[in-house]
Amino acid sequence: MKLKKIIDNLSGAIKVEGKVNIEINGIACDSKAVKPGYLFIALKGARVNGADFIDEAIDRGANAILLDGDSGAGVFKRGNTFIYVKDARLGLAQVSQVYFGGISSKMHLVGVTGTNGKTTITYLMESMLKSKNEGVGVIGTVNYRFGSRSIPAVNTTPGILDLYSLLASMQKEKINYCVMEISSHSLEQGRVETLQFDAAIFTNLTREHLDFHKNMDDYLNAKLKLFAKIKKGGFAIINIDDPVSGKIIEKVKSEGKANIVTYGIDREADIGAKDIQFFCNGLKFKLGVSERVLADFAPIEIKSNLIGRHNIYNILASIGGGVAIGMNFEDIKKGIESLKGLPGRLESVDCGQNFSVYVDYAHTEDGLTNVIKSLRELKPARLVSVFGCGGDRDRTKRPEMGKISTELSDTVFITSDNPRTEEPMNIINEIIKGIGVKKDNYIIELDRFNAIKKAVLEAREGDIVLIAGKGHETYQIFKDTTIPFDDREVVKRILKEAGLCLQSEIL
Repeated sequence: MKLKKIIDNLSGAIKVEGKVNIEINGIACDSKAVKPGYLFIALKGARVNGADFIDEAIDRGANAILLDGDSGAGVFKRGNTFIYVKDARLGLAQVSQVYFGGISSKMHLVGVTGTNGKTTITYLMESMLKSKNEGVGVIGTVNYRFGSRSIPAVNTTPGILDLYSLLASMQKEKINYCVMEISSHSLEQGRVETLQFDAAIFTNLTREHLDFHKNMDDYLNAKLKLFAKIKKGGFAIINIDDPVSGKIIEKVKSEGKANIVTYGIDREADIGAKDIQFFCNGLKFKLGVSERVLADFAPIEIKSNLIGRHNIYNILASIGGGVAIGMNFEDIKKGIESLKGLPGRLESVDCGQNFSVYVDYAHTEDGLTNVIKSLRELKPARLVSVFGCGGDRDRTKRPEMGKISTELSDTVFITSDNPRTEEPMNIINEIIKGIGVKKDNYIIELDRFNAIKKAVLEAREGDIVLIAGKGHETYQIFKDTTIPFDDREVVKRILKEAGLCLQSEIL
């Protein structure tokens, strides 16, 4: 592609030095990824400035450099083309859009945002589309997958260059649908800046990421950015039961492009659930759809292998997403009912023991509340919880999670999660600050393996053990090292060593 075509599509170009009628063979924002003929985009990061690596990029064969206008002129190796822009991060988004050919107009994109539920919704929609025999890609917290490929996720939403590359690969394999989790970080950092979505789904907004966002208003404003990126005639699928839903509806109406479809349980919604029943191996309810969405819709029964009230919301949201992309209810129902479960989301570890063990990713106040309440619906003899809080992350949720866990569980083992650069005991001390002085139903066990072992070995017939916080993760991050650690495998090992595993072939 000619550099001139790229430059012509930049909205914030300040100055261009050098030839523009040259061929660009690729794009990189990491100097080590540069190959001959590439355009190198120098981004300012939190820790490093890409401008410091321009000389290296040129040495590796970069034909052109795009950088912020205030990065300084005349200090780099000459002989290349330099494009100075107002915002190199926006420039990267615009370059990606041009270079990869405006993918939004060629694919159906569904973006899911909110504090909790994003991953489950992407799995549900993937199952629904597969039931229709459609090729579908998923980009999210667990992995990035399409066709026969499964790529470990570095971020919930990858950087925009990687994101466009993934979407282009999907398009080459004739995959026309992609469902992706859209984090508040990605919206704030412009990772989906030039994409347009057929549908945007909002799940909920609860306390999270206040280490990154200034406050809850700032967090909400980041989420709202997704709803300005809906295609004309597209859909906003909004949880009407969430307190901030009104602000999101107002935002969508102000944009004047998208149709609004609400879902919920407690308030009247376009897509709702009645006659809800919970079981130890799933749930069922009657689905209702308003005439505004579909005239003469007769309520149908939906069954799911997922557990808990919070998953009713996730199912309703995915149904809204299905409606938005034109699916019929036969395929929607089939897809929901065929999903057996998903990694680390109330994932049962069943080796034939006479009590239940569930592993879940819940790592927020609201997430932990939802999961424990869902397990309470199963009426266990006792509910034993194991959890910790991640280091170098939002500290305000720690005492609240301590409070909730001890109020809703019979016994709690407070332990380490991914402490990262923080001292594990300091994190635990912040957790227990939220526990009432009259509460004595918790045990501190710094070592996560030992905490899980004690909880599992304490369990008796009819009990439920919940191990929360890490879910699908297969590692534990400390200050100077990362070790292999999978809660699910740890439970299996403990059960086997204790002679409690009656289905050894599972291990």
